Amino acid sequence: MKVVVLCAMFVACGSACVQRSSEHPNFSGLYRPAGLEVQPCGRNEWMRRSFETDTFCGGDNSGFPYKPEGLERWKGYNVIDDPVLGCIEDFPRNAMRGRPMRVTLGDEMTEIAYWFNNEWFVRTVHMNGAPAPADTPNTVTGYSTGHWSGDVLVVETTHTRGGPMFNDHKPNSTAAKFTERFWRAPDGANLLMDIAIDDPEIYTKPFLLNRQEWLATGPDY
Repeated sequence: MKVVVLCAMFVACGSACVQRSSEHPNFSGLYRPAGLEVQPCGRNEWMRRSFETDTFCGGDNSGFPYKPEGLERWKGYNVIDDPVLGCIEDFPRNAMRGRPMRVTLGDEMTEIAYWFNNEWFVRTVHMNGAPAPADTPNTVTGYSTGHWSGDVLVVETTHTRGGPMFNDHKPNSTAAKFTERFWRAPDGANLLMDIAIDDPEIYTKPFLLNRQEWLATGPDY
C-alpha cells in the first residue's frame, strides 16, 4: 500500500510526521472558518438575552427539540459558571466558534486541533472505531473515534463534560453523542463540516447542530 508521509505542512506547527494511507482524501492542513457559529435556526446567537423580554432564533426554537427539563436547564444556567470565563472551551463549542483549525490525518490516530488562548487545543481521534473503555472519564475533549465513509471522515465523540455549547448557553449533557462529518468542498481545497447531536437528557431527538465551511490556509496562519 502506498504510504504518504505528511510532514512539511506541520513542521512549522511543531507536529510530528504522521503516516497515513493514500486511499482516502488527504485534507491534513490548516484552515480558518468561513464564518461564525451558525445554529439550527440559521443565524448567529452570540449573546445571551433575557428570557422574559426577548426571544432566541426569532422566537422559533423548533431547531432545538428541547425536552421540558432541558429547556429549564437552559433558562436556569448560571452564566458565572461558564468555563470560558476561566479560558476553558469544551468541545463542541470550540469547533463552532470561529477558531483556526489544524487537521492531522493518521491511520491509527487523527488529530483535530483549534487555536484558543494562544495554544492548540488538541483532540485525539481513535481511528480503530472501538468504543470508549468503560472507565473513560468525562473531559473537555471527550473521547472520539473515527472512520471513513467513502470520502467523508466521520468522527463520533462521547464522554464530554456537558455545559454550554454557544455564547447564549444552550446546553448539552454528559450523555450527549456528537457526530461530525468532514469532506472536501467542490473547490477541492476547502473543507465542509457538520455536527449532529444526540442528547437524550436534553433533547427529544437527534438533530443537526451546526454547519461550517473551513478555508484552506498556509502553515503560517
